Amino acid sequence: MRLKPPVSFEEAYNYLSQNAVLVWGDASAARMEPQLQSIAKAMAVVGALDIPDEVEPLFGENIDIDLEALS
Repeated sequence: MRLKPPVSFEEAYNYLSQNAVLVWGDASAARMEPQLQSIAKAMAVVGALDIPDEVEPLFGENIDIDLEALS
């Protein structure tokens, strides 16, 4: 899934680490640092890909799904 707008490793890591501290506290966030770095690297790689609009599925966008048919 494309990231809109694309993010750098630093932007992604800062966002993830700040939120980890808010949710789990400093000690737990520090223990998660290797995982947060891996996720941030993946976010930067995915964000840098040029994915055509017609290839990417729509997530979180209004695509006029018939919700009655799904229930």
